[in-house]
Amino acid sequence: MTIGITRRTAVRGLAAGALATPFINGSANAQAVKLVFSHHLPIIHLGHKTTENFAKYVAEGTNGQITVDIKPASQLFNLRTSVEALQLGTLDMCWSDLATLGNWQPQFGFLSMPFIFTDYEHVKRVLYGKVGEQVVADVQATLGIETLCLGASGFRVFLGRKEIKTAADCRGIKLRVPEIPTWVEMARALGANPTPIPAGEIYTALQTGVVDAIEVPADFIVSGKLYEVGPNATRTHHIFTEVSMFASAKRMAALTPAHQKVIRDAAKRATQVEMWEANLKEQTEAWGEITRRTKAVSDPDVKSFRDKMAPVIENFVKKAGAKGKAYVDGVIAAA
Repeated sequence: MTIGITRRTAVRGLAAGALATPFINGSANAQAVKLVFSHHLPIIHLGHKTTENFAKYVAEGTNGQITVDIKPASQLFNLRTSVEALQLGTLDMCWSDLATLGNWQPQFGFLSMPFIFTDYEHVKRVLYGKVGEQVVADVQATLGIETLCLGASGFRVFLGRKEIKTAADCRGIKLRVPEIPTWVEMARALGANPTPIPAGEIYTALQTGVVDAIEVPADFIVSGKLYEVGPNATRTHHIFTEVSMFASAKRMAALTPAHQKVIRDAAKRATQVEMWEANLKEQTEAWGEITRRTKAVSDPDVKSFRDKMAPVIENFVKKAGAKGKAYVDGVIAAA
């Protein structure tokens, strides 16, 4: 397996790994064990608070024998290089997502397929059901990474200068999307002109007409006051974004079975239970604020959008093969 990590990144990773307790004959030293948890999120993000809770539960569950040293805001690694560091064994834990893992194993990009999920309950059935179990096993087998817990970030919605109720309303509009193939393909399938623009330039681009519409999570609209320049919002819930807690499988295997269980239980409590509930509350409140600030469409013709997505999914399956198709089929079956 080839990974594109640079010499500089590797050195930084080794510095991070040096913080961890050394091993003797393949087992952890009797001294306290320090695990380094790197993530790309700002400290005001819900994910950072979740990491702090996770660290607390691990310390409590191991009577202080294991501590989690959190390095936020890309101090050590970003979204992609943290995954590379886990594979190299130079980092213990991180937040990342299956779409990022798709850089090495394309089948993991299935979760980002547009209009494939119906609602949050559908997502839960997938993440914490048979499909999720298969994904967890697949990640470990192909990448040497343990998925401590799959988690939720939220659904994306549309905001723009014109009202969007159906897929036909997207024809010809300049739609800002991230520079990610699936997003670009979705825009084209809707008949829109995909316009990749950095997140920091969205407000001005929408204000000046460089783009006609954007698609982002509801809380991003509120925090950035984007409703000031986008008077129309549509709760399309077209793409679900996930953020998950991963660990080096080699590092986990070096811990005692009892300590492994504490870590896995702590991850599930902090991510699957607490973060999920907090995120759902945050996104619901954000959409409520959007409905007060814009002309909001809460029940668009989702079928008209979904009917346009066949080419996007077909292209994904071509790249991801049988595994990718099986995951897509599993999501559809869980609806």
